[in-house]
Formats: sequence, structure tokens, C-alpha cells
Amino acid sequence: MTATVQTSIFCHSRLYNKRYFSGNLYTVYVNTEDGESHEYEIEANTFAEATKQAEEMAYGLFTDITYIEVYQFA
Repeated sequence: MTATVQTSIFCHSRLYNKRYFSGNLYTVYVNTEDGESHEYEIEANTFAEATKQAEEMAYGLFTDITYIEVYQFA
């Protein structure tokens, strides 16, 4: 059984808008042991930070993670 869920997280503040650029957006796919796939759009400074945020969201759903794919928006 496969279920796809898409969630977007964007952080906005006056200070952040001044240094915003499109390279901060990542698409993250979290694949679980149950065969489910969760898709997240995350604003982060690095791939590692995007992965960490996606892991925290997936653990909030009480899922067992098999692997995570991270892609940066072009």
C-alpha cells in the first residue's frame, strides 16, 4: 500500500526575506517500512538540515523510516 502526502514548510520573517533565494527549497521523500511515501517541501540552508526536518516530521507520524531522498529545487 502506498500513500503520498505532501507538506510544505516555509519560514518567513523580515530578516530572512532579505537573504532568501530559491536555492533554499528542497523536496524530500521519506519512504517507510510499510511501503508508504511522504513528500515534503522544506525551506532549509543545507541538505542535512532539510533531511533533519523531514525526519522530525516523519517521526511525528510514528513511522519507521527506510530511506530518505532529498532534491534541491533548481
